Amino acid sequence: MNSVMNRSQTSTQKEMVRLIVFAIAGYRLGLPLDQILRVVNCPDELKGQTSEVLELLPLGQQTISVLNLRSQLSLNQGHNTPESDFLVVAKVGTELCAIRVDAPPDLIEVEAATIRQLPAPYRQGHPLSIASQVVVLPQGKATLAIFLLELKRVLATLENA
Repeated sequence: MNSVMNRSQTSTQKEMVRLIVFAIAGYRLGLPLDQILRVVNCPDELKGQTSEVLELLPLGQQTISVLNLRSQLSLNQGHNTPESDFLVVAKVGTELCAIRVDAPPDLIEVEAATIRQLPAPYRQGHPLSIASQVVVLPQGKATLAIFLLELKRVLATLENA
């Protein structure tokens, strides 16, 4: 009888996933919290540079790749966009990289069951091909889509560009 109670308690507890969420070029993007090392202010030497998709930055004892995804995600290339003020520093395997974002990211918690595979058309030839999954959250009468980046795919896309 005790095992039945434990099983029912376990089934009512929902597995939660913590995400760091940020906006780039009108898209809401996210990464699992366990991939994030820290969020830092963007150094002045990078703030003025907006054309480079991939930049190098000495950070502490390491040199890291800094990804500017705005140009890849923006359909309107000539649009004047604000400077990136923050870097989200993340782990990709054994290496570190940073993503330029305009505003401080948010920490949210979602049910693991709400994370879905991104439909095939988005994974091929679409600006969002750098994402692998999507979380759709109700927000009043509308919904909010958060595209979960796959950093290995992001780096591979940049190498092939």
